[in-house]
Amino acid sequence: MASPEILSRAALSFGFDVETLAFISNSTNEVYRFSKNDLPYILRLSEKPFDYVNNIKAEVHWVRYLAENGIKVSLPITTTDGQLIAVYNENEKWVIAAAFQMAPGIFFDREPQMWGPSLFNQWGELMGKIHQLTKSYNLGDPSLKRADWGPAKNDNPHLQEGNYRILLDKLRSFERKISSFPKDEKSYGLIHYDFHPYNFLIEQGEITVFDFDDSIYGWFALDIGVAATHAVWWGSPKHDRKSKHEFAKQFLNEFLTGYFKQNNFDTFWIQQIPLFMDYRNICSFFWWLSAWNGDEGNLSELQKSAIVNAVELIQKDLTFDGCDIQL
Repeated sequence: MASPEILSRAALSFGFDVETLAFISNSTNEVYRFSKNDLPYILRLSEKPFDYVNNIKAEVHWVRYLAENGIKVSLPITTTDGQLIAVYNENEKWVIAAAFQMAPGIFFDREPQMWGPSLFNQWGELMGKIHQLTKSYNLGDPSLKRADWGPAKNDNPHLQEGNYRILLDKLRSFERKISSFPKDEKSYGLIHYDFHPYNFLIEQGEITVFDFDDSIYGWFALDIGVAATHAVWWGSPKHDRKSKHEFAKQFLNEFLTGYFKQNNFDTFWIQQIPLFMDYRNICSFFWWLSAWNGDEGNLSELQKSAIVNAVELIQKDLTFDGCDIQL
């Protein structure tokens, strides 16, 4: 957790009363809510090496560009001296602070009737508009560039045997295939890369997207695949394998109808979306296994079961649930 000193410095940087801070969550970053001029904002603190500073500046720069071009986002605000972020050093650790307007609205699961074709269509249209805008995005400062997609760096020795090695080998096989894909401005650009249903809020039928922390240069179809994967995880009305495949296809039919109102690409890329969904599924294991210490007692029963099920699918040469579709 951030020290009182860091929180006080952040309050000074962004011009708010530190007493208004309220802790929200601590996963990849520490996230707080604060008030300024009676309006709600979000403070995000990232403990990163100093050389990561430009990466976060690049994120904030891009989000502001999207806002300036009509995308409803959680708008970043600048520091009192006009900077995109604030950087602090404490006990030989660097903390990078960014602040954002709080997005209006509610999550999709607060009113289940919202979860359906109209939302899927609007979600797709919004992503399509973001992808169209990224084609004309000018970095300005060349140092403010997000990373390109690449194979995951994972040298955890505990993943080199048994079921864990099977998962890792599957990840590497996906990465080899994806690495062979062409890159051009019609199919590849700056993407959100985590545009799932808990990274947008809905108010009066309109979506406001936030949390661009994972944004990278990648394939537009990959961004769509990520959204579809999470839609199946959290939104399939039934949980058997056949139902998830059916829901995935129905979801993507609506999503792509909206998407193609704003952006287009070749049929080849549409056909790759299920592969990108399969890839996202296997990546999910390495979010919590990459730093795993090898003690299976530290894994939940749900995680253990997920590993066993995933390995069974891999050994049978089957896709993950929701990915066995043709587009």
